[in-house]
Amino acid sequence: MDLGELLLNMACKLEVSPAFLSSVENGKRKIPENWLSKIKKLYKLNDAQVAKMKEAFYDSNNEVEIGLENLRENQRNLAIAFARKLETIPDQDIHKILRILDKEKN
Repeated sequence: MDLGELLLNMACKLEVSPAFLSSVENGKRKIPENWLSKIKKLYKLNDAQVAKMKEAFYDSNNEVEIGLENLRENQRNLAIAFARKLETIPDQDIHKILRILDKEKN
């Protein structure tokens, strides 16, 4: 945006569709890892710009989004409660939860 470049032109340079680039821009898709070096070279970014881009990459790839719209009420309540309490759940309880979830896979 700072360079006044159109989304279509940037998509061509990154060898992706404009729709894919738009979904990354809007947070609907994660930033592909190979874009870090590619964008740095294409746009001749300085160290501060690279650091900012890496921060955005790690932030976007360390978030989990759960669509609640298609879940039953009890499933939504569970997802919300889990998200609120995740940081305070003791390790022993996390292991129990993982065992329960692993049983569901089999």
